[in-house]
Amino acid sequence: MAYLVTGGTGFIGSWVVKSIINEGKKVICFELEPNIERLKNLLGEDFDKVIVIKGDILHFHKILDVIKEYKITHIAHIAAAVLRVCKANPHYAMQVNINGFTNILESCKQTGIERLVWASSASVFGGSYGNKKIPNDAPFKPTSIYAGSKLLSEKLAEHYFDNYDIDVIGLRYTFVTGHGMPNSIGGKFIQELCEKPACGQKGRVPWGEDYPDWLWGGDAGRATMLALSANTTKTRSFNIAGDPGSVVSAIDFIKNILPGSDIEALPGKMGFNNFDGSVAEKEIGYKPEWSMKKQLVAHINRARKSANLELINNIY
Repeated sequence: MAYLVTGGTGFIGSWVVKSIINEGKKVICFELEPNIERLKNLLGEDFDKVIVIKGDILHFHKILDVIKEYKITHIAHIAAAVLRVCKANPHYAMQVNINGFTNILESCKQTGIERLVWASSASVFGGSYGNKKIPNDAPFKPTSIYAGSKLLSEKLAEHYFDNYDIDVIGLRYTFVTGHGMPNSIGGKFIQELCEKPACGQKGRVPWGEDYPDWLWGGDAGRATMLALSANTTKTRSFNIAGDPGSVVSAIDFIKNILPGSDIEALPGKMGFNNFDGSVAEKEIGYKPEWSMKKQLVAHINRARKSANLELINNIY
């Protein structure tokens, strides 16, 4: 039994790899541009248990070759063209998100993969719900081509399940935090909120009017592993919830544990969604374990450790 993780050295993918390794499974990463340093930093000594293969999900026969060579039984498909790539190069992004996913589905069909779990997105619901919890079957309101590609992928997955018996599950992660965040808008948000104040610098936090659903990378990885292991589910795509809390409450908490810190909430909203995760809890057994406060302290302590500063006691 072996597990293939596409995008396995990316931010979320690396946490998925970590969760699979924690279950004692063999893992092969399939990555267009492997970020070995990120995976090493997260896995530590366990990095030696992973096989990393440079490959493109647009190359169908390469995927088939890897599945056959390593006797893959389960796939976690995390690779995707993210929002900024979709904006900058929509032609390429749609090839990756639609054609690439179809290649994964078709490879499952041809090789008899036992379970495929893939990363959908909270963005399929749009960003207009505020702090209200979105039910698993809420109406779709995609507002970007990235969100549209994920919604079409959900329909593709349903088609392969209904017509070819491909046992496929989609996961809609909320706002994922954790070690290894890229230098994207989410990473810069955490930098201003946690990392700069942790080292005595001013933090100017965007989206100060927003209400994220804070999902730790380890919880996202654990949800993926649960989906890979679950019995066949009634539902095809699941909301994967975290711990909801306003940006203002996060700032107040950090000011409390870092007295004298200079943090300002800037006006505006990113458009985060908050999930009702009850369906995922019922069908795959997932509930978030990491609170918003625990996540914030983890980011603060990582920054303080790098700066040789005293760590905060994470009792949250």
